[in-house]
Amino acid sequence: MQLVYSREWFMIAEHEGETVAMAITIPDIHQVYKKMQGRLLPFGWFHYLNRGRIIDRVRVGFLGVLPEYQHTGVAAALYLEHFDTAARSRQKAGEASFILEVNTSMNRGLEAMGGRLVKRWRVYERLLEPDAKPSAPPPED
Repeated sequence: MQLVYSREWFMIAEHEGETVAMAITIPDIHQVYKKMQGRLLPFGWFHYLNRGRIIDRVRVGFLGVLPEYQHTGVAAALYLEHFDTAARSRQKAGEASFILEVNTSMNRGLEAMGGRLVKRWRVYERLLEPDAKPSAPPPED
C-alpha cells in the first residue's frame, strides 16, 4: 500500500490520549491503471510514475468512531479535515463506499456535505439450519 498510500490521508482523533476515531483515505489509483491499459510496458510505467498528476479523486476506505463518541462532532471534524486536505492536494472528487443502508448518521452526514447516494449496501441473512435462531438486527442510529 505504500505505493499509493499518503500519510496526509491517515487521520486519527484522540481524546485524553485515547484513540476515539480514525479515517483512512487512499488516492484512486484506478485512474492510473486505466491509463496504463493493463500494461506496464512499453509506456505503462510512465503513467505510474506520473500518478501524482493523474489522480484527482480519493476513496474513503475506512471511517470509524467509537460508539460513545458518535454524535459528538468527532466525525464532523474528520470530514472537515478531509475537505482541507483535499483542497491542499488538488483533489476534485471523493468517494465513500461500502456504507450500509442502516448507517443513517453517516449517510445523512455525507448528503449534508453535497454527496449523493449512488448504491445501497444491504446485508441479508438466511438461516441454514431449521432450529437456528436469527442474530440480532443491526442497531439503528
